Amino acid sequence: MATDNATILQDVWLHGTNDFQQRVPDPTQTSIDATMKALFDPMNRQFYNQFLDALVMRIGETFVHQQSYRNPLAVFKKSKMMYGDTLQEIIPKWIRAHSYVDDAEDVFKMARPDVATWYHSQNRRDRYDITVNDTELRTAFTEQYGLNRLVASILQVPMNSDEYDEYRIMMQLIAYYENKWGFYKHHLTATPTNDATGKEFLTAVRSYAGKLTFPNTVYNSRQIKDVPIFVKPTELVLLITPDVQANIDVNTLASVFQLDKADIKYRTVLVDEFPIPDCVALLTTEDFFQCRDTVYETTSAYNPKTLGTNYFLHHWGIYSVSPFVPAIMFTTGAGTTVATVTQNVTGMTATIANATPDKGDEVAITAKLTGTLDPANVDGIKVAPNAATYETSVADASGNVVTSPVTRVDEYGVLHVSSKLDYGDVITVKVTSTYVNPSDETSEFTASVTATVTAPM
Repeated sequence: MATDNATILQDVWLHGTNDFQQRVPDPTQTSIDATMKALFDPMNRQFYNQFLDALVMRIGETFVHQQSYRNPLAVFKKSKMMYGDTLQEIIPKWIRAHSYVDDAEDVFKMARPDVATWYHSQNRRDRYDITVNDTELRTAFTEQYGLNRLVASILQVPMNSDEYDEYRIMMQLIAYYENKWGFYKHHLTATPTNDATGKEFLTAVRSYAGKLTFPNTVYNSRQIKDVPIFVKPTELVLLITPDVQANIDVNTLASVFQLDKADIKYRTVLVDEFPIPDCVALLTTEDFFQCRDTVYETTSAYNPKTLGTNYFLHHWGIYSVSPFVPAIMFTTGAGTTVATVTQNVTGMTATIANATPDKGDEVAITAKLTGTLDPANVDGIKVAPNAATYETSVADASGNVVTSPVTRVDEYGVLHVSSKLDYGDVITVKVTSTYVNPSDETSEFTASVTATVTAPM
């Protein structure tokens, strides 16, 4: 419902300075005519300027925001940056586990985590101009809702223009991501238009909502390596067009995000179209867009030649996308093929660091699988794992078995030679690989090493 002149004038008067309230009559205690007469008095130009600025910049924005066009992607924007023009996004890379060593001497060694960093810089500086003429303002007072319509006409055009431009900038970022890095793509046989294609789409969305709860590097940008990403279903956001939304079951879609039907609108964002051919929908998180305002304000300047006041809406900001979060595109085009490395294990070797240990010595045994990878030479992938179990036996120089319960191999592959053995005793360690082939029959691979207990020279 529109707000009448008296209400707007009262709001402006309450927000005015002390001088303004002393020189300009309160419209609730006097007539609007008295207030208008004081404002347009040539000797009260400073109060006229205060009134107009308050009307446009404070009161007007409140009223217009209630009825103006809003950028549907504005929900992704973060809080305004008060200082600086560059946003640094950091995510720590995961670290590897270490085995326990009883005599470790590096307890105070620094272990700084490696991090992946991305910078988002200010890349928008736009200005929207509009003029208010004194005559237009005088005319607005003659109608009960004239001031409401005036501020709407003043601000709605630049604000709508700004919101729509921002929407298009953010939509273009989707095309930028595809061109720069490429989305992970899931192929659909067709755009959802009936029960079968709708179920296919919803099944795929639900499948990825589950998969993304497990750490994986497949679904985020290929630009970022060694940074597994996982999210909760409630953190996911689905960008879809009205046509797709109209052809899917909202109740089913709500279950994908584990939300009530009433809350699903907060997890689906409608866009008019995607700037990528064959794109049906985009599944990502609320952190996909890295967009922040750095300057958002309205300024004014009075032009005595035209008896008009020029208003300038300034909007500066950072508009970027994050390579760290999962982003899955559903498309009727080709899907993404993830290369699978196949391992063919042919055997295992075992080596001992010292084949002539003394009594009480500790000797490392190294077990290693042998085999091939297809494709070969994939960065970071080797024939593995090299884990094994160990069986130890001891025989004397004549080949008779010797009982030695304290001669053993620990969990780190270190042979502990008993001090109770005799020189010339031979230690045999049978090494059995714990490798398991998850997709085919598993063959057992073994190797042996021997060591002769020898007196030091």
